[in-house]
Amino acid sequence: MIKNNLWRRIIFGYIIITLFMLSISFYLIFRLNFFNKVTDSVIKSNIPSIGNSEKLIDNLLEQVRNEKKYIITNDIAFLNLFHKKKNEFFDRLKFLEESVTKEEKILINKIKEWYDKYIEMVSKEFILVGKDKIIPPSTRYEDEKKNILEQITKSINEIILSQQAILIKKIEQLQITVHKSTQISLSLILAAILFGTLFSYFFTRSICLPIKILKDATVRISQGDLDHRIKTPSMDEIGTLGAAFNQMCDRLKELDLMKSEFISNISHNLKTPLTAIREANELMLDEVAGQVSESQIKLLNIMKESTYRLSMMINDILDISRVEAGLMRYNFQYANIDHIIRKSISELSFLAERKNISFNYTDSASIPEVLLDRVKIAQVIDNIFSNAIKFTPLGGTITIKATEIKGSDFSHNMRGGNQINTVRSLVQISISDTGIGIPVEYHKKIFDKFQQVDTKGKSSMKGTGLGLFIARQIIVDHGGDIWVENNRGENGITFHFTLPREYDYTYNG
Repeated sequence: MIKNNLWRRIIFGYIIITLFMLSISFYLIFRLNFFNKVTDSVIKSNIPSIGNSEKLIDNLLEQVRNEKKYIITNDIAFLNLFHKKKNEFFDRLKFLEESVTKEEKILINKIKEWYDKYIEMVSKEFILVGKDKIIPPSTRYEDEKKNILEQITKSINEIILSQQAILIKKIEQLQITVHKSTQISLSLILAAILFGTLFSYFFTRSICLPIKILKDATVRISQGDLDHRIKTPSMDEIGTLGAAFNQMCDRLKELDLMKSEFISNISHNLKTPLTAIREANELMLDEVAGQVSESQIKLLNIMKESTYRLSMMINDILDISRVEAGLMRYNFQYANIDHIIRKSISELSFLAERKNISFNYTDSASIPEVLLDRVKIAQVIDNIFSNAIKFTPLGGTITIKATEIKGSDFSHNMRGGNQINTVRSLVQISISDTGIGIPVEYHKKIFDKFQQVDTKGKSSMKGTGLGLFIARQIIVDHGGDIWVENNRGENGITFHFTLPREYDYTYNG
């Protein structure tokens, strides 16, 4: 059962990001609502109150002017203007009273008291207008009226200053709120971006890293490492896929073992009758069973060649089974490489003669003896010779050369934990042919198991694809190296392999 699946992680991540976005949205809506209330209060209350207060002063001054003009001219028009401005003054004062603070209402009450006194004094003056008897102006009276007007103007100015202070305070509060809202919004946005980035990184990594491990494991399996397994710590779909991959590897391992056992058994069962056929073929060619004609000899040679190739294939299959099981055994002893090369040439000459291919071998009897397994090294040389004969056209040449080379410091791991630390000299064997050659991109691949070169119709002969893999294993186990290169300016290729002759040897038992 999948517990911590990818779907849940995706939903969880989107929920968190959505919550961040909703938090930002709700916070911004809340702040915008606050901004709206403050600006609405400023537009509908403070600014009109300041304007009304300023117009109250203008209205009061116009009343004073109309009062004086009426007293001087006795023109009823000025009296009417005075009363009009008086009514307008009361209206504005009433409107102002509805939109001010408690402290400002106290000032408005004082304004009303002072204004009533002013109207009372002016009304007395208006009664005397047009009378024959004129009361001379009193200094005390004028000073009192002037003081009343000053008190009214002062109170109105205090209201203006109070409203301006409230307006400034609201503006400052708006600025602070805007700054704070910007910081909080940016913090929430950055937190959302950071979470989204981290979530995306870790979520992508939780998918890509196991997939990369799975891909690398697939490559290793494709290269034949059926023992490789991957760890599946997670319980999601990727973990389930990894567990299924390991089950597949276990099944492949079982099938590979079954295949190896089957092939090994079949090879053993084929080897005995094949040996009898080869022996019978040799006896017939030696005319032990009676004289044979030329046409019969030709057929017997074809049979000899086919049984030889079949025998090599069976040996390769048996050897690959031993290599995979770690059961390849060696009998190391000092031997002259020259003897092994000559014996291989002698044994395979019948294959070369059929295609009129000649062996060109430079005498290497002077090469010092090397610690090696004669049978296994002969198998390597036979395999290279067999391939050279197979892919060299009629009338071609195979050139063999063995030389002693001074080595430089390098190390090769030997089978079983033994190691050659420093090689002072080594023997290099080079086998060249004039065949169809091998493309450069195959120079390393041909030493892998079941790898064969696409000859593009140049040759119809196919092998098992195991010979060079086994040859490389044998040479590496001897502490040497094997490689191939194209002949310069000529057709064909040259196989090189080396065997260490003088070296420091450490046994890590």
